[in-house]
Amino acid sequence: MDSFERSKVTLAGCTAGLWLTLFCLGNNALAQDRSPAVQTRSQTDSAAIDGNRITIDVTVSDPLGHPVEGLQAGNFTVLDNRDPQKLIGFRALDAESSSGDPAHIVVIVDMINTGFTQVAWERQQLETFLKQDGGKLSHPTSIAIFADKGVKAQRVSSLDGGVLLTAFDKLQTELRSIRDDAGFYGAAERLETSLNQLSQLVSYEATLPGRKLFLVISPGWPLLPTAGDQEDMKQRVWVFNSLVELTNNLRATRTTLYCLEPRELGATNPFLYQGYLKPVALSKNAGYPNLALQVLAEHSGGQVLINGKDIAGDLNSAVRDASGGYELTFAAVPGDRPNEYHALQVQVDKTDVKVRTTAGYYARPQVEGGH
Repeated sequence: MDSFERSKVTLAGCTAGLWLTLFCLGNNALAQDRSPAVQTRSQTDSAAIDGNRITIDVTVSDPLGHPVEGLQAGNFTVLDNRDPQKLIGFRALDAESSSGDPAHIVVIVDMINTGFTQVAWERQQLETFLKQDGGKLSHPTSIAIFADKGVKAQRVSSLDGGVLLTAFDKLQTELRSIRDDAGFYGAAERLETSLNQLSQLVSYEATLPGRKLFLVISPGWPLLPTAGDQEDMKQRVWVFNSLVELTNNLRATRTTLYCLEPRELGATNPFLYQGYLKPVALSKNAGYPNLALQVLAEHSGGQVLINGKDIAGDLNSAVRDASGGYELTFAAVPGDRPNEYHALQVQVDKTDVKVRTTAGYYARPQVEGGH
């Protein structure tokens, strides 16, 4: 019996459960309450495509990775399935204009797919990041942990890195050793657990205003590239349903994923995931690798950062995206069928810039297979 038979759970079911183990920072003038109610899939889907209005966050950066500011609505062209769309909403998200609606940084330490020794090094790098500049952080930040027994997430965010580090050190965490002898089903179980916990955290953050940047310190989730021979249609439908839900919910909750992968912790080829970046339009084409953290990160408009053991440097690179950006809204054409995939592309009439946004969305989202 495979892990999908054993679990009998969908991501939507997990988000509705109160599985979050929360730990508080205590009293701090800089701490911000961030304890929203959990949203279900139906709520987030309603927010996602309200009257076919689609809102996307767009990051525009120069060759050095710094945000490009000062652009206007006329500089942008949004393509939905290659068709230009008229903008009905535009907002620049530079540091000054978004001061009342700041981006939230959530640093996630993945203890499901990372061994004890590697987590110890990650903790040292996280300390370096939180202590720099005298511990003064540029954006409201919190820490979350993915672990065997569930998500552990701070109920408050803070601009004080020292406070965050103290809370992280006090947290009693369970660590697991990743064993090669766990085999295919062990890897599939880790993948499923990781996805469930991501879905829970997205729902927990859903009612917060502004953007959310999830910086996941992780070697990535099992790609299972050879699983194609073992995947039946039921499993492919499970993967597809998960993709539809995560893709739409990440965009609807304005959540961008980043995978910060220390090179030596990843697969022999850390860029193997790039072979699975093609969006999945039909359930029959879905496979486990399409749910890889690295794939989800790039599709959300985030980044995969692989710079050896310099996790602190990767954190700083990712946080730069929170200092600028643009919010674009357009009226989408209703889909002709349930789960119709729409590829999105944003063009800017400037040279030497890189544009990142969500890769697309699923119109008329619906769970396939009756589950």
